[in-house]
This record gives sequence, structure tokens and C-alpha cells, in this order.
Amino acid sequence: LSFLLSSSLSKRRMKLISVVISFELTLYVEGFFFVAPRDHILQSLGIGSIGKTDASGQRSSMATTRVFASPQEEEDDDDEIVDMETLGDWRAFRMNLAASDEQRPQREKVVSKLNEDLLRKQNLALAEEYVSTAWAHETPQPEIGGLVCRLPVEAEIYRNKSSKLGAKLQKMIKQKASNNNIVPTTTLWYRGAQKLIKEEMINIQKSSNGKGEVNASNLSPEALDFLQIYMDNQSTWQEVCLVVKQNGDECTTLVLNRPISRKANEDLATVILFGQKTPLLWEKTQRLINFLNAFEDSCAVYVGGPDEQEEPAMILHGIAGLEGSVELSPFSNIFEGGLDAAIQGIMAGKYDPLEFRFFIGKHLYKDNMLQRMVHAGKYQPVACAKVLALKQCISLPKPLWNEVMEMCGGELKVISKLELLKRNDIQNEELDDDMEDGDENFQWEEDI
Repeated sequence: LSFLLSSSLSKRRMKLISVVISFELTLYVEGFFFVAPRDHILQSLGIGSIGKTDASGQRSSMATTRVFASPQEEEDDDDEIVDMETLGDWRAFRMNLAASDEQRPQREKVVSKLNEDLLRKQNLALAEEYVSTAWAHETPQPEIGGLVCRLPVEAEIYRNKSSKLGAKLQKMIKQKASNNNIVPTTTLWYRGAQKLIKEEMINIQKSSNGKGEVNASNLSPEALDFLQIYMDNQSTWQEVCLVVKQNGDECTTLVLNRPISRKANEDLATVILFGQKTPLLWEKTQRLINFLNAFEDSCAVYVGGPDEQEEPAMILHGIAGLEGSVELSPFSNIFEGGLDAAIQGIMAGKYDPLEFRFFIGKHLYKDNMLQRMVHAGKYQPVACAKVLALKQCISLPKPLWNEVMEMCGGELKVISKLELLKRNDIQNEELDDDMEDGDENFQWEEDI
């Protein structure tokens, strides 16, 4: 890892052979390999507090850390203290590393000119950043400041190869590829999954009564499993969630693409400020007046998830140094909190209301449930530039889910374009461009 090896960290003291800059770091220390969560290792190295931004917008000075060495190395190396601030922005390093990898799928900076034009009307500074520095790529595990994108049911079935449906699809794909002497592609397995879904739905429909009602007790275990997968997928369809907190086996995310309002009235402002709590009359009156003065005519409010909707809304923005705000993760440049300072700044003409996003509710995961859902093919973790998390998702010409997936490139881009073929309610931009196999209308024979 270049920023480690180029820092004052002794190569003899820690033989860092290989580092996968994602959720896991692989370290070769004193002849042994270790694989551990990135945050745990970074914290143990003192990187966990990198770049914490204080109220003045300045990066705090870094604590030093002692790196352990063997007794022999202690004798011939006096470099015991490491200034961890020299390590820099590991996200940018990883992004550049991924971009330079010829084996990785080619990624696009801008995947929707119409979205870009809309962003220019909402936030010119963020639009310029979007055009010049927007990026996104896959990661194996969720990380703070990154995204998790809900995958379509076709991809969930394909990725969960240990499930009965997944195993059945793999058998279909293998047979199809062998019979036609072709290499399995994204389009192939996606269309195969669609055929499998259609068959399952027909079988379920056959068990319904004359009124079209289905008695679950009459369904086979396989049909029940499929129905649960399908209904769960519909309830979280194409969610794009920002990971805002990780603590051991617990994780918190906010859904970025479920807007509910562009303006704030007194009732909505009360929910944003106080949730379902009953504030003191004088506090409620004064805070409501201040909030509505700032956000009444322009207020971006979203449903962040089904959990803790009774709590006050969470505010996100990209303004470093805003009093009362905290950076989600070092160098993420995404901040939470600072509502009072935001109100004052808007009233003073310093900020625009659309620089802020309010989220009512969230997703709370325990017992490593989000990681399990990733493993089961339900979600795809994505690292991204802050602009994708901060820009508004109101009346986007191309949905945020498709935008992020296509910006990642490769298989995710093809999945996005295949999903767009299902829709006639949005304007498709260059839908056929870069379609895999050159045939988005590929179909399976009925006898497969």
C-alpha cells in the first residue's frame, strides 16, 4: 500500500506485502497472514481518527501510534513513532488504483446528461464536482460513507448459488451454455432468471382459488421461499442506501432515493425537528419559526428507512466546518448534524436549502445482518464520491439506482440497462449503448 510504504512506517517493522483496500486488509506480519476488517486494522494503526473535522473545518492533528516489532528489529530500527496524518485519503488511493486496473470494468464519470443538467439547477458547485470527480466502484463489504444498492430479484437468485432457486438457475445456465457452445454472460443469466421467475409465478397462480386468492398452506416450501424473496425485493425495490454507522456487528443505513417532500409545512417541520416527542411550548415555537424561515419553500425530505421513524430527522450535507456537524468517516466529506448553524447560514444567504437533506427513519441491522444480505445477493456494496450521496434525488430523469450501477460499469451496468427495459415511465438515454452481447432482447427457448 503506497501511502503506508511511503510514510514513516518502517518496512522492517511491519512487512506489508499485500493490502486489499476494501472492507478487508490482508497483512503479512512476522511471517503470518492476517485478514481482518479494515476499520479494525486502521484503528489499531491509529488511522481510525484520520481527518476528523472539527467545528472550524480543520483536520485535527493525528495521534501517534507505536508499531510492534521483533526484539531483533528493535535493536536496529529507532523509527518507533509514526505520524498517521501522512497516510492521506485511502479512498482516493483505492479509487485511483481501481481505475488503473485494466482487468476491472471500464467506468463512466457521467452516465446521464439529463441528471447533470438538473443538478446544475439545484446546486452548481456540486454539479461541477459531479462532472469532474464523480466515481463509483464495487466493494466486497459495506463501509461507512459508501452505498449499498438493492439488487433485482434476478440478480439475487443468480448470486445466491447455495439456494434451491440459485442452484436451479446455475443448472439452466450450464445447460444453455453447453448446448449452444457459448460463454455465460450477464444477459444470459438475467434472462434465465426471468424465465425461472415466470415459471414460479405461474405455479403459484395455479394454486389460487376462483377469486385469485392463494392459500399459503397449499404452497410447497420452494414456492414459499420464492414468494418471500419476491415480496421482500418489492418492498425494498432499487433502494440506494448510504452507510452512516458501523459498530461491530451493527450497521445503520439511510435510503437516499425515497423522497417525500420538497417543502416543509408546520406538521412536517415538527416531525423533522422533534419526531414524536413533545417539546416545551417555547422551544417548539422558536425552533419551528427559525426552521420554517429557512426551509419552508425548499426542503428535501426523504424516508430513510422503516426503523426509528419516531425520532427527529437526520440531516446530511457536504459543508465542512459547519458548527455542530460531524464527518461520517475520515475523508468521506459527508457530514451529519449542525441544523442550527445550517438555519443561520441559510437566513444569512450563505447556504442554499437544497445543500441539505433530511431523513426520517433509517435501516438498523444487527448480528451482521447487512453483511449476510450482501452474501445472499440482496445488496451490492459500492464506494463512491460524496456527490452521489449528497445530490438530491427529486424527479431525476435517470433514477439514482441506475446512475450508480452504470457508473460502476461492468456487470452492474448491464443489469441496470436490462432493468430499464422493463420501464416505460422514464426517458431512457442511449439505452442500447454498450449492451452486452449486442442484443438486449435475448430470450431463452421455451423448452429450457
